Amino acid sequence: MFSTCTSNSSDNTCDQTDTICVQHPRCNHRPLCYPVSMIDKRVCPSTTINTTTTTIPSTTTPMTTTTITDTPQQPLCMNSSLITFENSSTFSQIPDGYYGLNWFNAYIIDIEAYPQYAASGFYSAETSGTGVATNYNGDSMTIRIPLPNKFNINSFVVSSAWDDNVTFSIIAQRGSTYYKEASFNIEKNSSNLIELNWYDVNTVTFYASKYNNREKAVFMIDNLCVDVTTDMNSSSPGSEIIDRCPLNEAFFQDHCHYLDGTNGECADGYSLGSDTLLSRVANLFIGLNYKTRISRNCCVYTSDTHANYGFGIDQCNKQGPFQTAPDYYSGGCRNFTNKAQGQLTFCVSN
Repeated sequence: MFSTCTSNSSDNTCDQTDTICVQHPRCNHRPLCYPVSMIDKRVCPSTTINTTTTTIPSTTTPMTTTTITDTPQQPLCMNSSLITFENSSTFSQIPDGYYGLNWFNAYIIDIEAYPQYAASGFYSAETSGTGVATNYNGDSMTIRIPLPNKFNINSFVVSSAWDDNVTFSIIAQRGSTYYKEASFNIEKNSSNLIELNWYDVNTVTFYASKYNNREKAVFMIDNLCVDVTTDMNSSSPGSEIIDRCPLNEAFFQDHCHYLDGTNGECADGYSLGSDTLLSRVANLFIGLNYKTRISRNCCVYTSDTHANYGFGIDQCNKQGPFQTAPDYYSGGCRNFTNKAQGQLTFCVSN
């Protein structure tokens, strides 16, 4: 219906009078000459968008962010895999083995199949092609690789799917040991280019929340830049993966933590952990399993008088490894006080 802009022009000009060069996924992925009389930002906004670049240094405290315009330039993914999430299906779960990694609650969406969502973050995150990755139902998304293999996560582009003022968080592990984490705000009408450069990890979990971390949120990711190492050779000195805790225990701040269906009781040398502590380590349990037995109750018994964390229906009382983490108010667990047979229990080493 409309002709493309002049390809040999440095500023994408149109030969036709009374037309202007525009570009938007809802219209076409090539710049088109659009009649001036039909210009409406609700239909085809200009090509200028707001993008934030955030660099996370080794302290995991974000540096000063710089707001730029136009589509962001992805850092060179040298000797790395640039995952652009292109898929022939309009919506499909990412299978284990995709780029040599295992994926939990990770899905690919072909945004061209959903023009009705043009005003959402589906399109804001799009950087290459038409595919983006998302976390189904707002649950956390996890990327893992079995030990002794490991990977580096260098950078990616992210936006919120439906909401503004969303807190997006990332937590990384080496084995069962906490490594690093970072959090920052994301919006639905702009994207963030996140540069992490975290080395030699084997688990990375992404999650998002809104309303002061009381409700889950959906996010979109594109152009994920990673390096996968499938042997014991470390790409950076002093980064050997060492499990400091027994099997199915997570290491954080010099203590080991586990979940088990042990009636609210902990093993010798361990005590009940608090809801506050569980909120800090919950995502470290993804990929682990019950310590000794499957629980018979979805709510996590802690040292608090009233506990508020539990597993959702997808993980409740089901054999691991855990694909989701215990979450606030999940599984109907609110002001929980009971201690039943097979009670799901949170324990931390003394």
